[in-house]
Amino acid sequence: MSELPPTAPAVVFPPLRRDTQVHAWIFAAAVSKVGDMAWYVGLAWSAAQITTPAGAGLVMGIGALPQALVLLFGGALADRIDGRRVMVLANLGRIVVLTVGALVASMWGLSLALLLAIAVAFGVVDAIYTPAAGTLPRRMVQPDDQVKLMAGNQLAVRLAIFVGAPLGGVLVAHGGLVTVMLVDAVSFAVIAAVLAFLVKPRLPQPASTGTSIRADLKEGFAYLGRDAKARTLVIAFSGLNLCVGPVLAVGLVQRTHLDGWGPTALGWFEAVSGISAAAGAIVAMRWKPANLARSGLIALIFQAAGCVMIGVMPRAGIFLAMVMIGSTAGIASAQLSAVFQLSVDASYLGRSFSIVHLSDQGLMPVAMVAFGAFITLAGISVACVVIGSAFAALMVWAVVRVGR
Repeated sequence: MSELPPTAPAVVFPPLRRDTQVHAWIFAAAVSKVGDMAWYVGLAWSAAQITTPAGAGLVMGIGALPQALVLLFGGALADRIDGRRVMVLANLGRIVVLTVGALVASMWGLSLALLLAIAVAFGVVDAIYTPAAGTLPRRMVQPDDQVKLMAGNQLAVRLAIFVGAPLGGVLVAHGGLVTVMLVDAVSFAVIAAVLAFLVKPRLPQPASTGTSIRADLKEGFAYLGRDAKARTLVIAFSGLNLCVGPVLAVGLVQRTHLDGWGPTALGWFEAVSGISAAAGAIVAMRWKPANLARSGLIALIFQAAGCVMIGVMPRAGIFLAMVMIGSTAGIASAQLSAVFQLSVDASYLGRSFSIVHLSDQGLMPVAMVAFGAFITLAGISVACVVIGSAFAALMVWAVVRVGR
């Protein structure tokens, strides 16, 4: 599908290194991520202080339910109206949720009911924002710069995570959750202002043609049914979420615990992965393979090998596994995200992104529980070998499919 009508003037893209709009957008995304990390640390700590472990788990997990229910609607909404406008409105919604929550907490104190209400409301607006954000990169830079844009954004977000998590601990320790909520609200105000006043998409967004949101949703699934490459990418991304996520969130923790390595080792494993992912993103900025899709998918095969290693290697080998998982994540995420932007029909980007994120938000909790049960039944080594091998087989299938 052509992005511009034949009579439209040619769009001029400035060099990416001097593109102030893109730089502002990446900066705003990093600021927002800092606020997010601070919020989640503050929420988890506050929940642990006022309720039981089961209640704290409910607070941290309940936001995934509205996200799963609203994500598809958010994707259809992003394709139906301007994605940037949806992002601004969703950020304003986030600010309202956090500000109202802070006011209620200041007046009546924290309670389990309040934390649950905030988590649910925040999950709803987040589900509206996420697919809309996926429609913007294609409209901002020329195709040759998509990988650099994705890599730069990923690098900024990785660095923001290192800042946001300890910041959240400091804020909740000295100012409580109210302070954390207000800081997070300010971060969303920053990104809303940048989107409203600085970021101006250079390409128009082709709107969906359905007569209703429901019709748009139906057509979104039909599009993936007839577009083999888009469908393959969606399946590959979903497999990544459902295989690697449980290994890192459950398998790595269990292996560290069962072998008696202690929480310090777990922290170092995570740090090595994060640093390696940042290094991988830098490599992706400079490396331009002939076939981005195939390159990214092959990188994920090495990531699958790292998942297997977590279950069977000694302690030193776990560090190597985390280097493999982190670096390939940095490379593959940038390359495959760019491929997704360039391969999916522009009028279906929001809905396609929402389907990918649905596997993360809706099915990830189920996958983690299932993987934990698998470890109990078969042991950590067998569980990691099976899920890593299954992920590698899926990536080999995807490599073959995108090469056709």
